[in-house]
Amino acid sequence: MMQAVVLAGGLGTRLRSRIGDLPKSLANIGGKPLLEHQILLAKQHGIERILILVNHAAEQIVEFCNQRGNWGIEVRCVDDGAPRGTAGAVLSVLDLLDEDFLTIYGDTMLDVDLTRFKCFHEKHEAAAATVFTHPNDHPHDSDLIETSEDGVVTAFHPYPHDPGCFYPNKVSAALYYIRRQALLPWRAAATPLDFGKDLFPEMLRAGAEIRSYSSPEYIKDAGTPARLDKVCADLASGRIARASLASPQKAVFLDRDGCINVDDGHIDRPERFELIKGAAAAIACFNQAEYRTIVVTNQPVVARGDCSVRDLRRIHDKMETELGRRGAFVDAIYYCPHHPDRGFAGEVEALKVHCECRKPATGLVDQAVEAFNIDRRQSWVIGDSSTDIALAKRSGIRSILVETGAGGLDSKYHVMPDYTVPDLFEAATFILTVHPTLVDTASDLIAHVEPGDVCFVAGLSRSGKSVLSSAIAEVLRGRGFDAQVVALDRWIRSAADREATVMGRYDMNEIRKVVSRLVGVRSRETLDLPYYEKLSRVSHPRSEKISISPETVLVVEGAVALSLSDLVPPGRAHTFFVDIDEELRRHRVTREYSRRGVDREAAARIYSSRQEDETPIVLASRASANQCVRLRVIEPIEAVG
Repeated sequence: MMQAVVLAGGLGTRLRSRIGDLPKSLANIGGKPLLEHQILLAKQHGIERILILVNHAAEQIVEFCNQRGNWGIEVRCVDDGAPRGTAGAVLSVLDLLDEDFLTIYGDTMLDVDLTRFKCFHEKHEAAAATVFTHPNDHPHDSDLIETSEDGVVTAFHPYPHDPGCFYPNKVSAALYYIRRQALLPWRAAATPLDFGKDLFPEMLRAGAEIRSYSSPEYIKDAGTPARLDKVCADLASGRIARASLASPQKAVFLDRDGCINVDDGHIDRPERFELIKGAAAAIACFNQAEYRTIVVTNQPVVARGDCSVRDLRRIHDKMETELGRRGAFVDAIYYCPHHPDRGFAGEVEALKVHCECRKPATGLVDQAVEAFNIDRRQSWVIGDSSTDIALAKRSGIRSILVETGAGGLDSKYHVMPDYTVPDLFEAATFILTVHPTLVDTASDLIAHVEPGDVCFVAGLSRSGKSVLSSAIAEVLRGRGFDAQVVALDRWIRSAADREATVMGRYDMNEIRKVVSRLVGVRSRETLDLPYYEKLSRVSHPRSEKISISPETVLVVEGAVALSLSDLVPPGRAHTFFVDIDEELRRHRVTREYSRRGVDREAAARIYSSRQEDETPIVLASRASANQCVRLRVIEPIEAVG
């Protein structure tokens, strides 16, 4: 039988103004005492015996258990006498404990997969104890632990912390699996004795192995009025249940260099790590919106010998500390230390391999999906390079390219993102506020689209037509349709081959030939599409494959898209034109060319030339659209932190 120990002897001094003389274990949360929530969770995960250690107001807890004791499991209260501290209380009842038992603090509200926690503990037979840890948004005033690469606890760092040091955001959450045998040497230890501050550090010094089990699931101290209110609100809103790994989770997978921090070459020491402005604020927004925030990063600096795994951990400790100081946290960091190319001084031979974790291979994402029960359909990959966009496509997850760092101009992989925004802060703004409205707009526009139809989305350059096209495809896939976006910018001619006007920038003959073929397929086919490289202004043929069938809904997107609607049989074409405020469009066009290294004056000249050779022709096609759309844009917001 499985056993749990609940430490319910606390005085509850900080809650007196709210609960009077009631012990804090009986504080009302959603119509039930906190203690009952704990008992029901334990029962749900197969725990059949619960030992409640009482002290202050013991008779009230005993009376409650006697009156309410119909939980279908054995619940026993034991008064541990004088206050002994958390560890001291457990040591006083060793004779009543199973060889392995769960310890729960009586003032914590939790919804944790205790079965998964127990399996982890049992897998590590040498561990004297397994400590449940999680990140939070205030690690600077929390008790932290440090672990080795494989999860063995190496140090406990009780609050307060040295402001000059960097720590991993691993907060001890006052939930432990403990082996009774490991406690026997401390049976006669002087009390009061606390687990986190006293006993566990002493056990480490004595050579005991303690493991960390890290999970983002809900566990919060409800021991103050403000925290009690927060827990009650979280329960009422469903936040507690949604945080359980038994429920599918939504996630953002973040690249590190160039997305979270300034890409200062290959960062090999903490001193070179600097957060991009607004990155911490963005991550805090994701935290508040209940997205699992997971870093997936290639770190070939380890394989090349530029830094050790220990150095890399120190860099990540700095990242977590800096984020925590700004009220943000990441749920996990997955990195690939490998690099297949040889010839670097000091390179690590064992890491010079081809692997499944180096992006765009999906190994890091796959690990996180399994560990956190992530729903790919609700999730996003955000990064600054084509490697990140290729990762998203291979993983079946929506992608956002940020224009910081490489800004997608690296051209390692000829892939196109679903959406593009200036930086991580605006990516958060897009996902949390713009995207829901965008999806609603797209849903209304395509209410009558059927399998095999074709949507044509046109507009001036930088008007948002690619954004609308991605949203249309996303909505269609959500309805169970097969949908493919075909961006006409793939057929932009190389700079040396262009002709006058917007029509001359495209290889219109090839476009019409390809669209005719796509519209006329009679069975599933795989086609090779070209890719236009913006920085070099060179076209690459046969760069990306798409698979289509007669039921595929094509979303053809580009400035001249409406000129192709005659290729589709009557009744199957749906035509849209995206309008935009001209001053905003001018800003976007000049910013895009500035990003490519064009100086401001030259970018302004490009905009002016587009006004002459593109605008009249594209606007003339507007009259043939079934519907004209003006999208909500991301308003400029000053990010803090």
